[in-house]
Amino acid sequence: MRRRFDVLDAWRTLAIVLMAFYHFLYDLYIFGAIAASWLFSAPMNILERFICCSFILLAGASARFSRSNLRHGLTVLVAGLAVEIGAAVAGQTIRWGVLMLLGSSMVIWHFAGNCLQKLPRWALSLGSLALFFLSRAWTEAAAVSAGWLYPFGFTAPGFYSADYFPLLPWFFLFLVGTALGGWCLEHRENRILTAPLPGALTWPGRHSLIIYVLHQPVLYGISYLIRG
Repeated sequence: MRRRFDVLDAWRTLAIVLMAFYHFLYDLYIFGAIAASWLFSAPMNILERFICCSFILLAGASARFSRSNLRHGLTVLVAGLAVEIGAAVAGQTIRWGVLMLLGSSMVIWHFAGNCLQKLPRWALSLGSLALFFLSRAWTEAAAVSAGWLYPFGFTAPGFYSADYFPLLPWFFLFLVGTALGGWCLEHRENRILTAPLPGALTWPGRHSLIIYVLHQPVLYGISYLIRG
């Protein structure tokens, strides 16, 4: 069974490049090298959503190809914890960032995937999209005092995180990605999926986790030097 598709790796590479660009601007903003208007604008907000949604959808698709979602999920959770600790050392606050979401989603899929993938693909994708928007509205409207519920999307007053992707609603977007992965497996001989692409387009996508963990310290250091 084919377990990698170059077009998906290239899509992930694009997301990584755009992520590095966005984070570089964010670091420059932190050090006062650029104005807030450069970063907090409608086009940049759209770019940030595209990057994160791409990672979540692709992680869901890859869960359909993985032989060990539990192992991969635990690895990503450890990486997410390392990112949160590193951010704290740098004076930033990250609580339940995108890596924590992806890791926990992989672990949940390990236990529930066999049942969920028995659903018709259209039902899984449309149902997950509906639950995404419903749970988003629900968690945004809810007011809670239990601060420990933030991984599930319920935040107490004063909660802050520079990178926040709770299970509700974002796990449902991950499930949409699993439906995409199911489509890829069913149409694995499709010319778009089988087309070979240059390594420069696919290699970063195949090593996205290590790049994600390491890129921010590098960019942070470069931004510091520019500011200095």
